[in-house]
Amino acid sequence: MEDKDEFLCGVVEGFYGRPWSMEQRKVLFHWMQRWGLNTYLYGPKDDLKHRLLWREVYSAEEEAQLRTLVQEAESRGQRFVYALSPGQDIVFSSSCDLTLLKRKLRQVAELGCQAFALLFDDIDHSLSQADSEAFSSFAHAQVSVANEIFRFLGEPSVFLFCPTEYCGSLCSPSVAKSPYLLTVGEDLLPGISVIWTGSKVISRELSVDSLAEVQSVLQRPPLVWDNLHANDYDSRRVFLGPFKGRPPRLRAHIQGLLLNPNCEFEANYVPLHTLGTWHREAAASHKGGDVLYCLTLPPD
Repeated sequence: MEDKDEFLCGVVEGFYGRPWSMEQRKVLFHWMQRWGLNTYLYGPKDDLKHRLLWREVYSAEEEAQLRTLVQEAESRGQRFVYALSPGQDIVFSSSCDLTLLKRKLRQVAELGCQAFALLFDDIDHSLSQADSEAFSSFAHAQVSVANEIFRFLGEPSVFLFCPTEYCGSLCSPSVAKSPYLLTVGEDLLPGISVIWTGSKVISRELSVDSLAEVQSVLQRPPLVWDNLHANDYDSRRVFLGPFKGRPPRLRAHIQGLLLNPNCEFEANYVPLHTLGTWHREAAASHKGGDVLYCLTLPPD
């Protein structure tokens, strides 16, 4: 759990919609342990205190639930990553907002969590008047806050940063020439990992060449937030098929891969089972080729 060089492979609960229940998460950790996965990121968009009400601390009851969740994950050999999304209304230059951000993450750390993520996805590229006077760019503002929080938390072995330009289609004018990404790569402290979803928000395939390019720009291997099975954008669809389109040799160019799956928990048995198979194949071979997926059905 403390290995700084461990390849992170697991699940991100990061979809829009009703978050999973505590019981469903316990089942998830059991599955993950069985299939050789090692990381769970908590970041459901509709948890108000994760995103819209990020400044508010958890109540005593919420604290108890979160502590139980952290302990349950660790008992199954899973690294628990707590994510916070302050980007919609944070004033980056505000000492008050920075104090509230630290207070919130300190509370979570005191519950036993040792890994964290700051998410700045799905927000406008705009700065307040105060921030425009304090920072030279949007990227500088985000990086400044991320670096300070990373140091405040004692430079944890796992600290993730989700940029606003988190995939190729969002980069302007391109991945290689994006002033935003180049600033992130240059100024973000080297102990902080950067989240990336691929060429698109939902990338049907991930190529070695595209990820090598991102690695060069960011000056570190990215961590893939994989939306292959995400269905929060269309509740009429459920993706039941296997994890595919990611050659095992990608591992040489990424720090980890976390699958953001279907909102419907039970629909994720095959996707997560085959993610575990991919993880083992990638670890064993570091070579290209297809993965053979051998499935066992859940008990009745």
